[in-house]
Amino acid sequence: MREAMKNTATFVIAYVICMIPTYILPYFGSNSAVVGVVAASAHLINPLMLIHLAFMAGLIAIARFRGNAIDKKWLIIFPILATVFDFVPFLSWIPLVPTVMHLLAIILGVISVKESSPSQVA
Repeated sequence: MREAMKNTATFVIAYVICMIPTYILPYFGSNSAVVGVVAASAHLINPLMLIHLAFMAGLIAIARFRGNAIDKKWLIIFPILATVFDFVPFLSWIPLVPTVMHLLAIILGVISVKESSPSQVA
């Protein structure tokens, strides 16, 4: 997986494919506090929430593999923060934070610093 995540296009496509459902599923109540309370009162688990969490876990895994591949292990923090702001009550009411976190993960995951070799230094 590390070799696949060295390719920038593979990283961006995989991240975007996993990111799109995280914007569609909330329209069906995947991160709704009301739906969560109703499901909990009936001793059920909201299946859409589990699907949403699975996609967020996929984003975290993609960022981790990409971060390891390009020596930016801290890249994983952005999808983790997006997950927190997607599911924690009151934080989920703050608009655009998950979007900003996803954009930062993509942008910083694409930018790579090229190191110059010591033989080129004059």
